[in-house]
Amino acid sequence: MRIIACLLAAIACGGPMRPREVRASARGGAVEVSWRSNAAASRVQLADLDSGTPVGEPVVVRGSRAVLPGSASGVWVDALPGGRAVGVVGAGDEGGTGATWQIFAPWDFRRGALSATFPDLASGERLGVLLVNYAGADGAPAEVMIDGTSDVPEVPAQVVSGLAAVFPALHEAARAREAALALEAPAPMEQLQARSSFCVVRGLDFSHHLRKPATLALATAHASIYLDDDDLGEYEGPVLQPLAQAFEDRVWPAITSAFGAPTDVDGDGKLLVLITHELGAHLNGGWLIGYFGNADLVRARDDSAQCTAGGSNHAEIVYLNDPRNGAANGYAAADLFATVYPATVAHELQHLLNFAHRCVQRPCEGPEEIWINEALSKVAEDLAGYGWNAAGGRAEGAAYLGHPGAEMRGYDGRSLTRWEGDPIGNYQGAHSFLRLFTDRAGPDLPGRIAGGTGGVSGLESALGIPLPMAMAEWASALMLSNEPGSPYSFSGSAWSPLHERLRHLDTRAPGPVSLRHDGIAAVMSGPGLGGPARVTVRSREETPPYVVVVRADAQLPTH
Repeated sequence: MRIIACLLAAIACGGPMRPREVRASARGGAVEVSWRSNAAASRVQLADLDSGTPVGEPVVVRGSRAVLPGSASGVWVDALPGGRAVGVVGAGDEGGTGATWQIFAPWDFRRGALSATFPDLASGERLGVLLVNYAGADGAPAEVMIDGTSDVPEVPAQVVSGLAAVFPALHEAARAREAALALEAPAPMEQLQARSSFCVVRGLDFSHHLRKPATLALATAHASIYLDDDDLGEYEGPVLQPLAQAFEDRVWPAITSAFGAPTDVDGDGKLLVLITHELGAHLNGGWLIGYFGNADLVRARDDSAQCTAGGSNHAEIVYLNDPRNGAANGYAAADLFATVYPATVAHELQHLLNFAHRCVQRPCEGPEEIWINEALSKVAEDLAGYGWNAAGGRAEGAAYLGHPGAEMRGYDGRSLTRWEGDPIGNYQGAHSFLRLFTDRAGPDLPGRIAGGTGGVSGLESALGIPLPMAMAEWASALMLSNEPGSPYSFSGSAWSPLHERLRHLDTRAPGPVSLRHDGIAAVMSGPGLGGPARVTVRSREETPPYVVVVRADAQLPTH
């Protein structure tokens, strides 16, 4: 059992007396802990980080150091009186234990180096090294050396999964919650042909708005769908019906159940959806399928003739691109209205609800951090049943994961938290990060994150573990998901058919690496030689990376 040394208050506890800079390492059958605090006394407790349960007995100490017998994955330190800090317990500076999974902390480095020793690495067994550059410098250099294994083969072996079990899909849990809402029949749809006009941006240029006349083409119990008048000739017959039906049957109940009821700043009780070509056919090498604008909730309505007074429509509104621009990017209209548009509305509706709860319903301290917000919206697609490889879901996720290894640059060279708009390294990385923990904790987790205090502290409170440990577990799943003995795996059926792609980390042979801020890098050894082995990591950075070392029997790919 992996354990942490923890303080006896909830991870969400704060306060002026909250301990800081908790450092804990294994040494000689005990855990040495140090921290900074202004409190006269502190209570220190080992705990199992994954389960959030205490291990052993707490100790109360005066000062800022303690030694607790036993082993642990983390530590709680509670100021008396005051709040709690949670720290990761590193494997120490004595070479670790040779266990299947170990994490070494930045403070375990000595004179710029860290070692993990293995007295007897089985023949054919491999060592994987994950560098988690939490809070580290962007572009930080490091070097990984592995002794006692064969050279890494130039051509990676094919990966064959050893797992055939199927777990309940995440969106199936959302379906159970929908049933509780007693949606016995589809909501009525009205074709009203009412006219209105909206302020719209071209692409994502929010410095300039256009006034666009639009027609109300379809209304349901919770949505009003408008079409740009310039695009009306593109729509024939009941083309909007699949979008409207999917919204009422799947998107609305799943997203509002998970993230709460929306605000109603315009007093009409509905989400407005405007479909317009003004979003453009191409943007940054792709195309913009839809967006939500914060100003629509917090600024007064712009009634100027040319939308020169801020461009707010003062409504709960989501904008979608039109089918003609979709066709220019290879999307058939039927697919857009059946899956892509509903998934996009689910994604943008989470953004809308998130901002509304933070900045309309309570004093605004700013929106959620981008990477957390986007992770929530990607999982919102899952909750509505449009996740990667989900039944009736979107195809681009499966296509992305299906790229041959040589073409797929999945996570190496990206930062988890520094948003750069990269559809693979940012969106899919943030998606897989939160999906791992939603698989583990259940579909209520995204709502707890969205309803929390926000930022990394709010995320850590909902997860129950510090972000560097969460990143280490995520990186481990990306490398080993569903392999025999893997401690961390993606478990939803929407993921498991492609888990061998999810764990594809562009692993490399031992040698020098360059790390992104809050990024990960993966190194894989060749087969063991049936004797002792050693991993050495060198870093001269002020904040070295966390280092995860795993033992793997699987023939994992290297690049």
